[in-house]
Amino acid sequence: KVAPEKAKSYLYTVANNLYLNVIKAEKVRLKYADATLKTTNESPEFIMEENQFKEKLDNALNSLPENQRATFLLNRIDGKKYAEIAEMENVSVKAIEKRMHLALKSLREQ
Repeated sequence: KVAPEKAKSYLYTVANNLYLNVIKAEKVRLKYADATLKTTNESPEFIMEENQFKEKLDNALNSLPENQRATFLLNRIDGKKYAEIAEMENVSVKAIEKRMHLALKSLREQ
């Protein structure tokens, strides 16, 4: 039991210790999370090839005209249907189909 005159300091000590325990546990979690995030099962060659592929893809996408790039990204990345893209761009669905065809053709050639 805690005497009423010491209750305030007792509560402060309990709260402070609980807070310090939370901080200590979070430090441990972050330490091990960083270690697991940095480790990978892929070989250095795989990582290098992956980085080269990403760079090549970025260059290919950047070389597309703006309307083709936007159509491609909206369809393939955002999952939008041609009709939705056509409505957003205020063009016909056929125009979106043509843009997509030209974008894919250009990307295949690169």
